[in-house]
Amino acid sequence: MDGRIKRLMRMLPEDVDAALINGYGIRRYYTGRAIPDALLLVSGKSAWMLASPTYRKEAVGIPDVRYVESWDPWVGLSDLLEAEGIRRLAVQADQLTVAEWGRLKKETVCEVVDDGRLDELLYRLNCVKSQEEVEAVARAQDIADRMFLEVLNYVHAGMSDWEVQRIVGVLLRDFGSQWDNYDHVMGVGVNTSMPHVRPNGTIIQPGDFVMLDVGGMVDGYGSDMTRMFAVGYADERKREIYEIVRRAQQAGCEAIEVGKTCCEVDRAARDVIEKAGYGRYYMHGLGHSIGIPVPRGPRFNQTDTTEIFAGLIMTVEPGIYLPGEFGVRIEDMLYISEEGVQNLTHSPRELIVIET
Repeated sequence: MDGRIKRLMRMLPEDVDAALINGYGIRRYYTGRAIPDALLLVSGKSAWMLASPTYRKEAVGIPDVRYVESWDPWVGLSDLLEAEGIRRLAVQADQLTVAEWGRLKKETVCEVVDDGRLDELLYRLNCVKSQEEVEAVARAQDIADRMFLEVLNYVHAGMSDWEVQRIVGVLLRDFGSQWDNYDHVMGVGVNTSMPHVRPNGTIIQPGDFVMLDVGGMVDGYGSDMTRMFAVGYADERKREIYEIVRRAQQAGCEAIEVGKTCCEVDRAARDVIEKAGYGRYYMHGLGHSIGIPVPRGPRFNQTDTTEIFAGLIMTVEPGIYLPGEFGVRIEDMLYISEEGVQNLTHSPRELIVIET
């Protein structure tokens, strides 16, 4: 995995003896292995993967990482910390359950350091994507793009949003997504006025909008896009709102460049919506970084003054949500390099109306 463990070893804070990596996605990022219920311990000189014998085959042979067999990795962690003389252990606070916090405090002799520095370190190391990572995200998005064009052949008035969600999940899997996701954000009709809507059995009516906020998964890397389409027909109000959001989304994409602040990019898209008179109905930031789960990352919003740097993958997803009527959001993923900005999303952004 292109020396990721070695880089983490070199950059650990000098006043901690080791770091505990227990988030599933982050462990996979550093080891290349999808091992559930495992723990990764990294010191300045060594790294250990603690996993049950059930996963011996997957855990053995990871570059720069020693396998420690333990039916209960948390018991194995306590023994390993004592054997290696580790007294100050850095953790990610949000990756620990209450029970895991209790076990760390009760069963280990370590001082647990949860001051956010490990979060910041992981963020800095993981935000800049290697070419291998960019290619994985792009392949995941290709799967989502194929799904979107195919699902248009199945949706019709009279279907429930549950049925649409199941079809989307099957298509993502059949096209190669390595994550069976049947619980993605999607809604129909008036429910699209809620940004993070989930299906509730609503039946599609002629003239309804359908919102799909979905992604594929390849080698642990996910994609993220939102597309809208109308079933049967779209009235003039829906077409007007859709076009405003489409123009705002295009303005946001075109505003991205290395060195600009995140809030400047947000402003470019937000201006389009506000000038059209719908600013009060745009209730979130423009976009977020894509990668493994870390508590923070650059965000295109009104307050983030982070300067955009090369290597990021960011979403651009403005929206207008009219209570009691409908909502519109369009979302793409863009890779930012020194050479320019590459849109990894290829599904049409023009309004699609499917016959029913």
